[in-house]
Amino acid sequence: MIGTYASAATICAAALLVGRALLSFSGRAGWSWLEPAIGFAAVLTVAGALARAPGHATTATLGLIALLAAAFVAWRRPYEAAGALRHGLPVAIAAVVVLSIPFAVSGRWGFLGVGFNNDLGLHLAWAEWLRSGLGPAPEAGYPLGPHGLADAVAAIPGIGLGQAFVGEIVAIGVLTALTALAALRDLAAPRRALAATLVAVPYLGASYFAQGAFKETAEALFVLAFALALLAPGQPPDGARRRFLFVLPYLTLLAGAFFAYSFAGLAWPVAIAALWSLTVPELRRALAPRALLRSLLRPAILLGLLALVGVAALLTLVGPFGFAHGFNRVAGSNTYGSVSPVEALGVWPTSNYRLEAAGGAHLTGLAGAIGALAVLLGAAWWMRRRQLAVPIALAACTALYLVSLAFSGEYSQAKALMIAAPLAMLIAIRPLLSELGRQRVRTSPRYPRISAKSASRGLAPIGWTILALAFVAGAIYSSFLVLRDAPVGPAGHGAELRAFIPVLRGEPVLYAGQDRYAAHELLGADTHVPLVEFPDPEVIQNPEKPFDTGNAYSPIDFDSFSPATLERFPYVITGRAAWNSEAPSGFRRVATTPSYLLWERTGPAPSDRHVLLEGTEAAAPVDCAAPELRILTSSPGRASLFPTPAIGPKPGWDPGEALESGERTSQTLTLPAGRWRLSLQYFSPFDLTLTAPRFRQPLVAALDGKRPSTISLASDGQFWPAGEIVSDGGPVRFTVVAAEPSALQRLSGYDGEAQLGRLIAVAAQPHRIVPLRGACGGWIDWYESEAAP
Repeated sequence: MIGTYASAATICAAALLVGRALLSFSGRAGWSWLEPAIGFAAVLTVAGALARAPGHATTATLGLIALLAAAFVAWRRPYEAAGALRHGLPVAIAAVVVLSIPFAVSGRWGFLGVGFNNDLGLHLAWAEWLRSGLGPAPEAGYPLGPHGLADAVAAIPGIGLGQAFVGEIVAIGVLTALTALAALRDLAAPRRALAATLVAVPYLGASYFAQGAFKETAEALFVLAFALALLAPGQPPDGARRRFLFVLPYLTLLAGAFFAYSFAGLAWPVAIAALWSLTVPELRRALAPRALLRSLLRPAILLGLLALVGVAALLTLVGPFGFAHGFNRVAGSNTYGSVSPVEALGVWPTSNYRLEAAGGAHLTGLAGAIGALAVLLGAAWWMRRRQLAVPIALAACTALYLVSLAFSGEYSQAKALMIAAPLAMLIAIRPLLSELGRQRVRTSPRYPRISAKSASRGLAPIGWTILALAFVAGAIYSSFLVLRDAPVGPAGHGAELRAFIPVLRGEPVLYAGQDRYAAHELLGADTHVPLVEFPDPEVIQNPEKPFDTGNAYSPIDFDSFSPATLERFPYVITGRAAWNSEAPSGFRRVATTPSYLLWERTGPAPSDRHVLLEGTEAAAPVDCAAPELRILTSSPGRASLFPTPAIGPKPGWDPGEALESGERTSQTLTLPAGRWRLSLQYFSPFDLTLTAPRFRQPLVAALDGKRPSTISLASDGQFWPAGEIVSDGGPVRFTVVAAEPSALQRLSGYDGEAQLGRLIAVAAQPHRIVPLRGACGGWIDWYESEAAP
């Protein structure tokens, strides 16, 4: 946990230092709260550009060290540092406290969004590839600014890669709050801290933070800063060099957007600049059709534009930063389902931003009305004062969202709404807090004096008060619901994988499970994971037992892989649950943990080993009344039979397979006399206990491999060992008990939920090898025969 906060503090300090140096270099002598975003953009630019250079993470780290050294030299004196510290420190502390709610409620540090959006696991694996060359390589052209920065921070002793990445996610929120101060100087300190924090974590901002997102929140930060930079841009100086230095901060924000969000991230600042330019008389005259045509027909300008467009198109299609193909592949995705545009207004009382139907938000009409009224009146407030940049920026974001409705899927549409959310919050919150109680607005170099009487013109003071209280309360409550229920991954079973590192360091290893975080737990090994959404070209499924059955992650074992895949890896990690296929010949067990087995390949993988169509099971029953199985069992060959299992189905749990903290659920299995090994599928953010008469087995909190329920309604996952029980023969009632909620969870109304799958008991007996003709009525694990299933 300390490493996460140290990472966040390091990144914020670096951004402030570099931002101050850049603005000083560009001719801005005074302090500006645009510096956090501009400095962060510069840091991401250097990290992203050098991450794809030879040396990758090492080169990026050295480049960032050089950037910080240059910034330190350029920052010769602390420009208004005392005043900045006095205004910024309370805001930074408030933002950190709010962003720490998920960790406080869950009672642990962990990765955000586990089981809701597991993309962070893949990004951690890519960051590891940048620094060690092990594991899956980043997708061609993908923006690697955040990854390179995380690697650089992880080079600091005591900060792990996971802590560095989560710290970066926290730092983006803090930097957003500090950047918002550029428009909030006229508020008293408590209101200023409240407003800045709400801008940093509006409802959708909190939602993306809670799922461990960083590209979208970084893009939203740069869009916010770009809009605020246009509030009082000043006059460009004479001379080409001075003009370039004048626009350098804007160019830095563009570069930061590119290296955080790829070429698509440029659309927002470009759209904002285009709309804002219409408010400048000189630019309006230059953009008049006749004047514009004369300018474009000048050879130098025409050739320059053509060259710029050509280079930009080339860079987006090919080369180290050409991510157009990848972006287009995901742009039309409808993975998450529809997200209401009202959610961008900040008031949406549910912890899951993807849901708006049954089980989703409540009072959506009232919430939408409060948010819309606050934003519309706020926009009028800003425009009446001729501070047009922020409303224009929101209008540009709205236009881009409308364009996305026609040209992209719901996945990208939700991102467009999130990027606009901090702007919408700023437009609403500043007028509401300024007018609340008819507060007299102080003057500043940027904002003229506005009297209390003129500030309240057009709306009675009681109206401002009611709207301000309703909006602020609704916005705080909505974001709190998200942060309170944010999934924070427990250590789970995956933490045991680190015990294998002494054997696996630098070695290729195949992980038999669909957990995106497995590669991170196995840092130091060249780990390959069979992910359905992000296929590994080195890992090919067995067509007789595919990785995904269409409605659930299939439990993965040896039989899930093609023989060629098993031949490719010297090591394989499988689960230790009894309901798993046995290892093929040519593999020997070399290490164990309570949940895993590590196998070393000592010979060739058998090419004639087959399985029946097992679906999500480790074996399949042989009903010889079926013609195809009768033909199979009459063929020459042999089969490996499981001891007959007792299977408790997922719907067999009473009162249900989902339970909240403090609850319990049960089901009965009929077990003949003898010793039985139990296997259970479960996902749980809190500890569980499996009990039966004379039996008690603790189960650690674990979300390993949990698939987002919005993608699959049957995400049952792997089987985990659940102890051994001795039965006297007859029905046995098993009960799963969830841990009691902590005091903070009870106080906050924490809504975490465990999900159970199947409970399977397997007799503690070895497999039997029998001729195929003797397999009728048994459960086949695998068979060898020339006959096809």
